[in-house]
Amino acid sequence: MNFLDCVEYAAKNLRTRGLRSWLTIIGIVIGVIAMVVITSVTEGINKEVTDLMSTFSPDKMFVVPINIDSGASMSFSAGGQRALGKLYQRDVDSINAIPGVQETARVVYGRSSVRFRDKEITAPVYAGDPQVFTIFGDFFQIDQGRAYTDAEKKVVILGYDAANSLFGKDKIDVGNSIIINGKQYKVVAVLKNIESGLAAHDNSVIFVPFDEGRELFQAQLAKNEVTFVYIDLSDGYNAEEVKGAIEQKLASNHRVTLDEKDFSVITSDFVQKTVGSILDTLSKLLFAITAVATVVGGIGITNTMFMSVLERVREIGILKSIGASNRDIQMIFLTESAIIGFVGGLVGFIIAVGILFIGHEFGLPYLIRIRWVIFVFVFSALVGVVAGYIPARQASRMNPVDALRYE
Repeated sequence: MNFLDCVEYAAKNLRTRGLRSWLTIIGIVIGVIAMVVITSVTEGINKEVTDLMSTFSPDKMFVVPINIDSGASMSFSAGGQRALGKLYQRDVDSINAIPGVQETARVVYGRSSVRFRDKEITAPVYAGDPQVFTIFGDFFQIDQGRAYTDAEKKVVILGYDAANSLFGKDKIDVGNSIIINGKQYKVVAVLKNIESGLAAHDNSVIFVPFDEGRELFQAQLAKNEVTFVYIDLSDGYNAEEVKGAIEQKLASNHRVTLDEKDFSVITSDFVQKTVGSILDTLSKLLFAITAVATVVGGIGITNTMFMSVLERVREIGILKSIGASNRDIQMIFLTESAIIGFVGGLVGFIIAVGILFIGHEFGLPYLIRIRWVIFVFVFSALVGVVAGYIPARQASRMNPVDALRYE
């Protein structure tokens, strides 16, 4: 009996037991769905993180008024846990004096009433120096208009969503005016859409000049307080060495030791390691879930094949009596289990792609690689073969005389 005969014979038997075959296939389908969705989402997140990190190059860093190593969380909302420390203008002056620091950009933050025409909302507003759009120009890219200058007042730059969807159907163009805390601001620029789902919230940013923000948030800020500081390094300087110098100087300013510091200097290397660690942990957890689903599917195939062997004892006896060898019998049952695995892989893959497509509409990143597509089909068929091996081996070793007498 050649391979094609085995496939035809196995397919016929599976069609005869259609309901049971499909119930078994469901187990493989679930495992394949979990595998495809998990690997594709993980790949998608990795790609988006890599793309985002390309805008946060090693020559850039920023300082926040909290010790990240302490595990505390920074919150600017009323009732939230406050940052452990504060940054001030003297800290910015100290940073600017450190060798290797090319330029800095100050930012303060607060929630404000924002109105356009007849719609009013409460939204976060960032007040920053113009250097924000040069230091992180690859991230905050201007689509229309221009960046504001230090000397300008009552001007605003809007993120893509802030201009196009934050106020419903009313779209804001360059030259329009919006009202922030009762004061009129002219829109001088609209930023490009940030494609990454991981940073989609940054499409809603509203930027005003730093001095304007100090006036807007004067009731929320201490004198000369700065929420955080962006830093751009000069060429040829080591980021870790500059970071160390900044930490030493700010610790001196705040009269604390480095172990007790109430601030953190965030570098691209730190972000990459932190995100990488999170993704690695997530991948391991999701892999464990996938493994469990796959084992369950394999058990289902084994159970089905054992039942099939018991139900077809006389059939096995007849096949052997007309010349089928042990190898032929084993091949028939292995082919059946492999078909179950392969069909489960195909159905599971189709459903998984549908789930990923729907998820993408809600901002879920994913990336399907060809190597994973090939792996899924090979893996699902292999699971079927492995799960069906023992039942197939049992069937092939039956004595034909005893099998023909079986009732």
